[in-house]
Amino acid sequence: MNVKRILKKLLIPMLVFSLFSPIVFTSMAMQRGGVEELKERIDITNKKRVTPKEIKRFEESLQSYFFEIVELDVIERVMKAVDLKEITPGDALIVIVLVKLSKKPEQEIIKMKKEGKNWTEIVNAVGVKLKDVVKEVKEFQKMSGCA
Repeated sequence: MNVKRILKKLLIPMLVFSLFSPIVFTSMAMQRGGVEELKERIDITNKKRVTPKEIKRFEESLQSYFFEIVELDVIERVMKAVDLKEITPGDALIVIVLVKLSKKPEQEIIKMKKEGKNWTEIVNAVGVKLKDVVKEVKEFQKMSGCA
């Protein structure tokens, strides 16, 4: 009799845990995967944009891809921040994507980055979803040939 009660006390919590743990761990993995993928995409962009000529081509690709969605002067100001070494080319891509998705000014986003906030914090602060940012970055990289 005692063995049955002990087994019930052990098995019920184990069963409940085994049913819900995949849901919890999957949602955590998706969030972490989004952050890791975004970092990877930033690194890809940075590696392919080193020389002034490559950075100029990158700016032209940004202007072409975001034409009529993000104003050209916004892209120029973001790329000026790259020239001044305030942000990397990969960061510039994220800033422009966030301007597109959130309609927030690029200066606000760059300021948060310069203050040491990570991209997850910035994405949340401007009110967009990380998965949407990653999707847009991937689409740009595919179009520009640096996927």
